[in-house]
Amino acid sequence: MVLLWSKVAPLQSLVLCRAGLIDVDQYLQLLAKTWNQVRQSPGESLQSVAQSSFDAWTRYYRITENTPNATVSYYTKGALVGLCLDAELRRAGHDLDQLMRALWQRTQGGPMRQADITAVLNIWGLGSVARTLDAWVHRTDALPVEAALNSLGVKVTWVDAPLAQRLGIRVREDHAGLHITHVLRGGAGEAMGLCAGDEWLSVQVGRQHARVRKLSDVKQWMNASRTFKAWVARDGRMRQLQGQWPDAARAAKLGRAAS
Repeated sequence: MVLLWSKVAPLQSLVLCRAGLIDVDQYLQLLAKTWNQVRQSPGESLQSVAQSSFDAWTRYYRITENTPNATVSYYTKGALVGLCLDAELRRAGHDLDQLMRALWQRTQGGPMRQADITAVLNIWGLGSVARTLDAWVHRTDALPVEAALNSLGVKVTWVDAPLAQRLGIRVREDHAGLHITHVLRGGAGEAMGLCAGDEWLSVQVGRQHARVRKLSDVKQWMNASRTFKAWVARDGRMRQLQGQWPDAARAAKLGRAAS
């Protein structure tokens, strides 16, 4: 089993795995969470990793209800760039650990630029990998994550996504109820008129009406009808929204490939 590389929060979980504090299966669960989060962010198709890093202090660290629609996290997608790069390097007889050591030696622990990465890859005769990396960093195309995982001995299984992902919303559940924090562009939540800041109070299917305090309360009604009504509190007023249950969405689940 090949251990994978990622960045910041995913890197922390990899360090824990290499230290023996979590096992490989737990690490893969965390990596799957990172990948699914990036896949669910509409901003991935609008902002490159390089742009996200450049704009961090004016956009990424000033999170609003529209942040997932307009930006991508350079932490999470950057982790996936590192994963894909590691896979490419391993195909060529190297790995990302070797690259990082070479960069440390080249820069003497000082500032590290993309030009330094390109220089090392060119010395190794991997100019094509350098060009591919440049595209991953500066463009908004989806990354070949599944292919990279397969090449690293990780099996990808596609399962039913959680209801929040299917509806295209992000929520906060607490003792006060079910609150919408983000509505993702192009999702079922946007189509039915949900807005960030709404408190979802109840769901109605036909004549049946039920109070909801968490998304699992909503999920219980999914098979009762194709359509439903949602009652929400917005700006001190009650609103009725007409919704339609979305088609099944898929989320990635990772595990070790059979030997």
